[in-house]
Amino acid sequence: MDVFVVYLFIATATPLFLWPERKRLAIIHIPFIVGMWAYFLLYLSGSLNFIDHYVLNMIFVGNVVFAHIAAFLIYAFPIIKREHEKKHAPKSPIIE
Repeated sequence: MDVFVVYLFIATATPLFLWPERKRLAIIHIPFIVGMWAYFLLYLSGSLNFIDHYVLNMIFVGNVVFAHIAAFLIYAFPIIKREHEKKHAPKSPIIE
C-alpha cells in the first residue's frame, strides 16, 4: 500500500506538469485521480468488497496506462518528431 500512496501523490501532481503543454490531457486525468483518492479513502475505512476492489484497481491500472501515454506524448513524441523532420528535411544545394 505504501507504493500506492507514493504513486497517488505523484499522480495528483501530474496535471500540474501536463497543464502548460497539454491542457486537455490534464483535464482528462482528473477523474482518474479522484477515483484513486476514493479508492484510498475507502480502503482505509475498510468498507470495500470484492467488486469495489476490482473496479477501483482497474481505475488505478487505467491511471498507470494514462500516465505512460502522457509521458510518451510529452517527452518522447517531440524528440521522435524532431528527429524525423531532421532526417526528412530537404537539403539545400550548395551554391559556389
